Amino acid sequence: MDGFIEKIQNILVPFSQKVNNSKILKGISGGFSAMLPVVMVGAIFTLLASLNIGPYQDFITSVGLKKIFSIPADYTTNMISLYAVFLIAKAEASVLGMDERDSLSSGIIALMAFLIMIPLGVSGTDADTGVVVNVASAVNMTFLGSAGLFTAMIVGILFPYLHNFFIKNNISFKMPDSVPPMISKSFSALIPALALAALAVVLRMLAGMTSYGSVTMLIYGLLKAPLTAMAASPLTFMLLLLICNVLWFFGIHGGMVATSIMSVLYTELTLENLAAYGAGQALPNIIIQPAWFAMGNIGGSGCAIGLCLCLALFSRSERYKALNKISLPSGICGISEPMVFGFPLVLNPIMLIPMLVAPLVTFLLGYAAMAAGLVPYMVGVNVSTGTPVLLSAFAAWADWRGILLQAVLICAAVAVYYPFFRAADNQALAEEQASAAE
Repeated sequence: MDGFIEKIQNILVPFSQKVNNSKILKGISGGFSAMLPVVMVGAIFTLLASLNIGPYQDFITSVGLKKIFSIPADYTTNMISLYAVFLIAKAEASVLGMDERDSLSSGIIALMAFLIMIPLGVSGTDADTGVVVNVASAVNMTFLGSAGLFTAMIVGILFPYLHNFFIKNNISFKMPDSVPPMISKSFSALIPALALAALAVVLRMLAGMTSYGSVTMLIYGLLKAPLTAMAASPLTFMLLLLICNVLWFFGIHGGMVATSIMSVLYTELTLENLAAYGAGQALPNIIIQPAWFAMGNIGGSGCAIGLCLCLALFSRSERYKALNKISLPSGICGISEPMVFGFPLVLNPIMLIPMLVAPLVTFLLGYAAMAAGLVPYMVGVNVSTGTPVLLSAFAAWADWRGILLQAVLICAAVAVYYPFFRAADNQALAEEQASAAE
């Protein structure tokens, strides 16, 4: 067993290090992390505006609150690509070693390039007259929302690299020494900004010659189908759960590896569901990012809530009774470190099987319940670490059936962990009794 673990460790540790050291994934992950307040504000107000409870909807509509609750979403989730391109570019610039001022310039340049690539002009049909209306100076909101997210990620990663080339080769507008450093630093970004603006114009013109008509729709059209197909498969999500929890078994923060990849695959799908929920439309995607904590890693990595409840309900050894005082409150709030390192789950062969199997079982049961129509799809409100169980279900589904489903999944996790916990508890109890007898 030790030899097998050593072989797996020799494979997974280098893989984890490569993912964690990837400058591209670091930039994307850092940008999305900084964007969390914007996403959560949009999600909370969308939930307040669209919560599907009849009397509640009648009340907020009658007093005019529904329109008020709908306003923040227009400037947060419906313009998410604007925030993403700036924050990803700024994070990527920091990863590349730029100072704070240059990182800020990179974010501004990437935002400028992103906007340059968006064609002006919007056409629509007036609902009352049926007349087609063309507005030449308007920006289509489609390009600023989730449909522009792939472009935002690519621009946010590419343009800091190009900006960094100018900095490293000292290609900048030089100011006299008498000019204050802050002003001089601002002018040093002028040449890179001009060159990268020209590049954005060229890319816009070239994309305009294709059948897609714009850079955003070109990237969206080419990447949407393969990435959506990959993300829609439950096997992809299961693989990420396995990677995360196998790494945790070796004491490596698997969530950092898995969530970096998840951000690329599931952020747009999550925002699509949120937009559809706010508009009162059918939710398009069955697997989205909130499934990570709402269905897979409930209570933290390894679906630790199952083991936490085993300690709380069935412990006989003093060791696990004492650990329960710390692990249960943490597990309820989705923090598994006390269990991972305190039980421990790390390098514990007895607990490897339930640590890997429990999240897969709960995810597949949740997926089956949604696929069968017993529970609605998740609405797109992201569930972050620290959200208590059941409350995370309400946020993810905004429906009582989601809360009931998560309760069932927690029971399933307890069932998976129970026989393995019983073996560990019996062993601990025997050791304590032997120690007392001596």
